[in-house]
Amino acid sequence: MQRMSIDQALVGTDSIRQVRASADGVFWLASIAAEDGRVTIRCWQEGGIAEITPGFNVRSRVMEYGGGAYAVADGLVAWCDDFTKRIWIQDGETTRPLTPESARFRYGGLDLDPQRRLLLAVREDHEVTPEERSEIVALDLDSDNADGGRVLVSGADFYAGPVVRNGRLAWFQWMHPNMSWDEASVWVTNLDDPGHVDRIHGKPGVSAQHPVWLGDGSLACVTDESGHWNWVVHHADATSTWRTPHDCSIPVWVLDTPPACAVGDDLLATVQIDDGRGALALWHPSNGEVTHPLPGTAMIESLASRGQELFAIAEWDDRPASLVRISPTGERTELVASEPQTNLSRPVCHWSEGPAGPVHSWFYPVPGAVAPPMLVLTHGGPTSAHYPGFDRMIQFWVSRGICVLDVNYSGSTGFGRTYRNRLKGQWGVLDVADVVAAAREVCRAGLADPERVAIAGGSAGGYTTLQALVTSDFFAAGISSYGIGDLRALVEETHKAESRYTFALVAPWPEGEQVYRERSPITQLDRLDTPMLILQGLEDRVVPPGQAFDMAKAVRAKGLPLALVTFENEGHGFRSLAARRQSLESQLSFLEQVLGMPLSDDVPVLSIENLAP
Repeated sequence: MQRMSIDQALVGTDSIRQVRASADGVFWLASIAAEDGRVTIRCWQEGGIAEITPGFNVRSRVMEYGGGAYAVADGLVAWCDDFTKRIWIQDGETTRPLTPESARFRYGGLDLDPQRRLLLAVREDHEVTPEERSEIVALDLDSDNADGGRVLVSGADFYAGPVVRNGRLAWFQWMHPNMSWDEASVWVTNLDDPGHVDRIHGKPGVSAQHPVWLGDGSLACVTDESGHWNWVVHHADATSTWRTPHDCSIPVWVLDTPPACAVGDDLLATVQIDDGRGALALWHPSNGEVTHPLPGTAMIESLASRGQELFAIAEWDDRPASLVRISPTGERTELVASEPQTNLSRPVCHWSEGPAGPVHSWFYPVPGAVAPPMLVLTHGGPTSAHYPGFDRMIQFWVSRGICVLDVNYSGSTGFGRTYRNRLKGQWGVLDVADVVAAAREVCRAGLADPERVAIAGGSAGGYTTLQALVTSDFFAAGISSYGIGDLRALVEETHKAESRYTFALVAPWPEGEQVYRERSPITQLDRLDTPMLILQGLEDRVVPPGQAFDMAKAVRAKGLPLALVTFENEGHGFRSLAARRQSLESQLSFLEQVLGMPLSDDVPVLSIENLAP
């Protein structure tokens, strides 16, 4: 396998996500790698592809993670701009700001109502204490919205997914201490009488989310009453449910639209996740028929429709994502194409036995290698998952002679509520046991060298990484990117959206403070005996930088090999090309030095404290 350069790993092609469609064209968000990941709106029309938002960075900051940063309809395009912190509207040939300059409000989850000349949005008021207030507001397309928008719905802790049709507004909401995947409900109101609201779907202990209006005026949503997120349609006098032992939705970290949409009056297009892969499924509520017109995908990122045409951003395991148009007759055309890669490692689905049951992972072998070093990846969340879509970072490691094991430990999504709930009360225990069990099994099979296994993760995955290093002796090295070293500091300092997250994953706070202390890597360093690389953005609000400094200080005091690399102007995740380059170069040099591999001649040698020559 040919060695991939740093540039090839970092730049590559511009990513695409969040497709929308209207009579004016097919739109999507493109993250431009060569411009530090600036996000812009692009549009496909029969004449070609055009950029709609040059000079803007289309990004929302709602719930810190953002999402739902743009909307299109009938000649209108609205978007959140991260440069000016304002919403902008393109109305025909005119582009102008729709909201005033203000640090008070943040917006996301945008949806247009062109008939009433309104933009619906989730708004956060950051002048409210002790935590910001979330509401659904209407912004007038023909005013300057000096008041920040007219409040339509208020009172819940969180709102998401506002969608409007014929004057009816639907959304879903949830309350502390729940996360949306624990318990959420779907509601409807009339824009002419927003004071009267109806709960359409919701029960204690049930996650109902992602309302979608069908062409006939009925309302669909997903609910996990069956144990998996399945779709139900609420007609005027009856309901239709598609029961399948597979998740047809993903957790809500950002306010993006779901991987689902209506096509005509009686068709719902959605993702269906099976064995860790996401496929496109078309469900007819009237007769229950289900078809799968786009085989071979790794995941369906988003869907949109225009009449009977369907548009999907599809992820593949052998090439970057593409934008596919599916005609009413089933003909497939790639509007944004990607070429299959020949020089790569294909993911192998792997199940191992963990303490609470089977554990899913993806294994990426080094072609032709015998027992090479291995990098074990722990995804963030922890209520998230890794799918086998083409990932340049994974291919980079394999091309450098390091096989990769990407573990969907207990608590991951896409495998049903029971798998997801395994981690309740067990974060820092079961995730670590699952990761170790999966890695041991790969090594026992002779696929990797058990003496040269490193573990890496970011955010919640960084916590699992750190916890694995201090509670097991299996790993030879660890890389934590903006990881959590002290659960007590996390629960006291993190942002609103995750401020009660640990109550279910660890224990109630402050009653369970002793559990938090015992499960914090910073308090368990007596067992730590491995080199560590810590990467941290200095503007991180989700995991404040103090956590990285405290962890580095403790590792340094033990005299263990350590490298701490910090990044100015970076938050929870590294966006600029310079920061991503330094991060990747640091990780490669770190692993080569501590795992005894030949040093690459195309990266600077990382300075590692306490590393014996």
